[in-house]
Formats: sequence, structure tokens, C-alpha cells
Amino acid sequence: MHASSHTVVIKSLSSFRRNLHLCALLSRARRPFFNKHKKVTDPARQDPLYFEKLASTLPLDEYYIDALGKLYAEKIGSEREVMMKGEDRLIGKQPEQWLPAIDKSNPRIAYAHIDALTAAPESVKRIFSIEYGTRRDLTDAWKDVLIGQVKKHELDSESLEMRIGWLTSLIRHWSLLVDEINNKPRKPTWLTHRIFLMINFRRKLLRKLRETDSDAFEKVLSELKIAYYVPKLPEEMIEKRRKAWAEAQLKLRVDKEKEDRLRELHERFIADREKSEKEIDEELTKLEEEEKKLESRLKELDELQGRMPANIPKYQPSLIDCISERTIHSILFYHPKSSAVPRKHSLSI
Repeated sequence: MHASSHTVVIKSLSSFRRNLHLCALLSRARRPFFNKHKKVTDPARQDPLYFEKLASTLPLDEYYIDALGKLYAEKIGSEREVMMKGEDRLIGKQPEQWLPAIDKSNPRIAYAHIDALTAAPESVKRIFSIEYGTRRDLTDAWKDVLIGQVKKHELDSESLEMRIGWLTSLIRHWSLLVDEINNKPRKPTWLTHRIFLMINFRRKLLRKLRETDSDAFEKVLSELKIAYYVPKLPEEMIEKRRKAWAEAQLKLRVDKEKEDRLRELHERFIADREKSEKEIDEELTKLEEEEKKLESRLKELDELQGRMPANIPKYQPSLIDCISERTIHSILFYHPKSSAVPRKHSLSI
């Protein structure tokens, strides 16, 4: 009896587990998944200080803190897209514009230097063209174009410029692949993680090139159409919390309003300074005239009362007596040092 009940329980549990795994309703969560990352289409958001600049223009009313919270939600939602595409200026462009245009009728890179293909018929040229090749041949053509824009010479294979061009072509090619296979909200992590590593490595090479050769650094940025932002110092970093970010923006806004008010007062002071200087000079001349009148009146009163005669002898201290007294004291009480006293040589008898 006990064994039969045990088997019934096992069968019921197994059927429950089967229903639990196969049922579409039970396999989903109680609440739908909320994806905080959003698609970014505005090229202005590629600026790392875009949301800080936008926060500085918000009106200072009773809804200021709520508006900062909404801005922070937008900032967090666009961080991933900006991090992956912002430095390459890919946001707002069509995927066809991410990489240079390639004529697919040209021969592949491996056969580009074969002279026999120049006189070959069109059917043979098409066989060895990029159009009839693999995806690797197309990516090699993209790499060759981007590297050729920045490399120092034809045999350059180790310089920082060449490596930055190679990384740029790799990042944009992989970003194009992500855009092509992104049919679900979940991105291909196996590829986006590699893009993130390549972006950080290129940022490191750009930093080294900026420290060693500023002209080559500017040339690389202009030719490849990429951006480089100096990372913030640790003391300038803000915690990734809504309250901390809102407090930091509020503090910056208060400092900005204070500086604007001080600047306005300073300009007003400079504008009114000439007028105030004239008024002050007039007041000073009036006070000087009144002072002279009072002094002349006091002298007249003193002469009438006989208090202050005009010719008053001045007291002169007895300088000669003081000097002679000091000289006598120095003779009596001054004891020279032992080193200053000349030694008396004793005469032997």
C-alpha cells in the first residue's frame, strides 16, 4: 500500500514538472521584462556632456527635480548605444554610411597586384572580384581603405596610426553585424563584448598617440571621423545614482546662477563707476573747503583768547648729553671677548 502511494506521488510530481517546463504561461515571469536601454537616433547625444548641458537649461520651478529625474532616465537609457557608437559618430547615420563605399567589381585584396587580371576577360575578373568573394574579402577591402587613410607609408604595419585604423574598421564592421542580426531585444553579447574591448583598446592607443605626436593624432581623428574624449578625474566622477546626479546638477546650477548674478553686478558697477567717481570727487572738494573754513575759524578764536600763539618754540632734546652719557657707559661697562684681547707674551728671564 505504501509503495503504490509513493509511485502515485512521483508520477504526479513528474507530470507537474513537465507542465511547468512546457507551459508557456508558467515559464514567463509575473511581470514583463523592462529594458532600460533605448534606441538613440539623435546625433547630439554623442556629446558626453549632452544631458548636463540640457539640465543647465531647465527652468527653476517646482518641477525642476522631476525634470532632472526624467533626464537621468533618458541618460541611462542611451548610455549603451552612445558607448558603442558615439566615438565613431554612427548615431543618426544609415548603416550603409558606417563604412567606406567599396566597388565590388574590383579584384579582391589577395589578387589586386596580379598583372594578368588587367588583360583578363570580364568573366575571369568577376570570378576574382569582391562581389563573388566571401564576407572576409569585403571586410579586408574596408580595412585596406581605412588603414590607407592614416598609415605612414606602404609598408607600415606597426605604427599607432595603422593599428587605430585597423581597430576602427573592425569596430564598424562588427557594429554592422550587430545591426544585421539584432532581431530581438537581447543583443548578441558574444559580439558586443568584443566591440567594447576593441573600443577601449583604441582609446588607449589614441591616448598614446596624443601624448607622442599631436599632429598625427589630429590627422587620425579627421581622416577616420572619430572622436576622443579625455576621461574625467576620479574626483570629478559622479555616482551612477539618480539622486547623486540630480544633486550634482543642482549644485552646478546654483554655482552658475551665482556667477551670473555676480557678473551682472560687476557690469553694473563698471557702468556706474564714472558717475560715482564724479560724485565722490565733488563731495571730497566740499569737505576740504569746509575743513579749511573750520581751521581758519579755530585760529581766529585762539588768537582772540590768547591760547595758541603763532610762534611756539619747538622742543629739542639734549642730543649731545645723551651721546656723551652712552659713550661713558660703553667705556665703563663694555667687556670685550677673550678672542679679541691680544695675548701678552711672557719674557723668560
